[in-house]
Amino acid sequence: MYYKIIFLTLFLLIINLLLKKINFLIDDPKESYHKLEKKSGTPLSGGIFLFFSIISLYFIDLNIFFNLNIIFLLFLILILGIFSDVKKDFSPKLRIIFQSIVIFFLVFLNSEILILRTNINFLDFLLSYNLIKFLFTIFCIITLLNGFNFMDGVNGLVSGYLLTLLITLHFILQGSGIEHYLNDIIIILLIFLIFNILGKSFLGDNGIYISSIIISIIIIKITNNNQNISPILAVSLLWYPAIENLFTIVRRLIKGKYSYIPDKLHLHSLLLRKLNLNNIPFKYKNSLSGLIINIFLLPNFIFAYFFYDKSLYLGIFISMYVVLYLIIYVFLSKTINN
Repeated sequence: MYYKIIFLTLFLLIINLLLKKINFLIDDPKESYHKLEKKSGTPLSGGIFLFFSIISLYFIDLNIFFNLNIIFLLFLILILGIFSDVKKDFSPKLRIIFQSIVIFFLVFLNSEILILRTNINFLDFLLSYNLIKFLFTIFCIITLLNGFNFMDGVNGLVSGYLLTLLITLHFILQGSGIEHYLNDIIIILLIFLIFNILGKSFLGDNGIYISSIIISIIIIKITNNNQNISPILAVSLLWYPAIENLFTIVRRLIKGKYSYIPDKLHLHSLLLRKLNLNNIPFKYKNSLSGLIINIFLLPNFIFAYFFYDKSLYLGIFISMYVVLYLIIYVFLSKTINN
């Protein structure tokens, strides 16, 4: 394990150095209010690091989750993310269209990642129709991808969230023989999280696109292939990015704004601004905001671990968390505006 940690750490360092050397995929601190204060930009190296690290492991023993056509489509989504990072005026509508095309082929060519059940009778009835099953899977993956994109505003939030999610799955799958396939991905995310918290690497759109597709594939395959795991577990693990996406769209539409126009009114953005009022140095409060939200979400993952096979309990707890999310959001928005 130690040689993997050393290799992956050096690999990320080399990627960062190369990107800085050629001045490519560098985040401009003047254009990104949510980044750490620094004179030089930070490499948006997340997607490149995650893709090549995980794919190199595929050729060793990760083929339980990936195959060659999935790898090819992951590469396409990586290129799309890189283009989105480089071309700042890339139309949000075109992004959605291209995302949808890649995800369409991802699901079309890999029937094993179709969502087969939800344990919700009405929805499961609809999913008995192949077309609805196909479209529902595409919708869920796109929602997740853009939800993570909305989350990506403070250091350590998305990478820490993904790491906690995979650790939860690892413990749930203990003794199944599958959990060891997650170990290497956990190590990869842990190394990136450390760089991310220190402001040395950012995910960028390329990292968000890759990580959201990978986590979608892993969770769908695990819930499909383990009948003792409730499919509601997927909702329990992923409700936060989903609600970030759906709530943001509804919030902007109510205010008469385009749903795809960026703003600084996400939960993590409001928390960061709240910390501003408490005179905490910027270089600490950015990462602190991500840490606070992940600590807030930690009981959710603990509950998911203990009740991964209980759909009703998971559903109730998710509902409680969503209500709590909305209460905290309203509280922060009011206190900041006042």
